[in-house]
Amino acid sequence: MARKSLTELREEMRAVARGERRAASLPAAPLLAALSREALDLLGVVLRERPATIAELVALTGRAQPNVSRSLQQLAGHGLIRLEREGREVRPVPVVREVRIDLATGTCAAIPLQETSA
Repeated sequence: MARKSLTELREEMRAVARGERRAASLPAAPLLAALSREALDLLGVVLRERPATIAELVALTGRAQPNVSRSLQQLAGHGLIRLEREGREVRPVPVVREVRIDLATGTCAAIPLQETSA
């Protein structure tokens, strides 16, 4: 698998989010290793509750702030969430609604979150 620059990865993710192309299959092992029970619970809260800040997420989960921040960084590194800075606050924004794993090939594909317009 060829390595991509951060700029190339960002452009690919934006094209997928705009619906211009399908998400590329990724090796599944690193992602699966990152999806612990705690990480999945955290993702669920981010998707359901849409907390405005990490502090709000900490209050919702009852977990320690450093623990939550570390987990969010890992999830962001896998492209499952985006961390948006707003002044001194950081807001976790869900990016992916579903991950499909192909056990035969050991690859995964992220299905982007489609925001519904009001």
